[in-house]
Amino acid sequence: MKHILLVDDEDNILVLFEDELTEAGYRVTTAGSGPEALRLLEQDVPDLVILDIRMPGMHGVEVLEKIREKHEDLPIIMCTALQGMRDDFTVVESKVSGYLTKPVDLDELRAKVKEAIG
Repeated sequence: MKHILLVDDEDNILVLFEDELTEAGYRVTTAGSGPEALRLLEQDVPDLVILDIRMPGMHGVEVLEKIREKHEDLPIIMCTALQGMRDDFTVVESKVSGYLTKPVDLDELRAKVKEAIG
């Protein structure tokens, strides 16, 4: 069973994505912050990370950079609200497998995950 790490500071997004992806047959772990995600990655490397860009404390781009230091080929899908998207994605587009914009279409979520890890 493929394992996905969801990282978002919004509980409602974590619950929605976790329910959707669990139902689609994936094992899902959630993290509410960048530091929590990095701790979880030390314990168990997933097949895919879905990472919110705009989070308080540690910004998603910083989390991405820290993940890339140890896990160069780990598929990562970035997720953010439409506002300011262009600025966010010019920084990371070459380092990620794809991106999702909020509000996320659940069909698109499943399609992006399937494209990234099957």
